[in-house]
Amino acid sequence: MKQQVQQARNPQQKSELKNKLNDIHHEISNRTQKQLQAFTEENPSIKQPKSELDQSLMR
Repeated sequence: MKQQVQQARNPQQKSELKNKLNDIHHEISNRTQKQLQAFTEENPSIKQPKSELDQSLMR
């Protein structure tokens, strides 16, 4: 799809393809978030790292 956007010559067609690509990206992101949320609910023993650990990892 990204390749189609790059190859499109008509500005209107290019815009429509970009919008479709953006919609697909959002759909994938939403589905991934739902799957991750379901996974964390099913696996409560897996905890998120504390913010202190997050900051030390970023250094």
